[in-house]
Amino acid sequence: MAVLTMTVKDEKMQKVEERARKEERSREELVDAAIDFYLHEKFMDEMNAHGRSLGITPEIINEEIRRMRAEKV
Repeated sequence: MAVLTMTVKDEKMQKVEERARKEERSREELVDAAIDFYLHEKFMDEMNAHGRSLGITPEIINEEIRRMRAEKV
């Protein structure tokens, strides 16, 4: 496991500590979860951009979902 040392503004650190306390988690667990969330969001942004580059639209996705649900019935 790597060790990361970083500087955080006092106000932000106070919010991190308050949230961690409310969730009964350590600051490290909270920051780790935030990093996971950020990386997942960026991955999803990349996948969405890739889908758009292939011409896949939200309408196509919704139609495929409807079609798959209908097949399960």
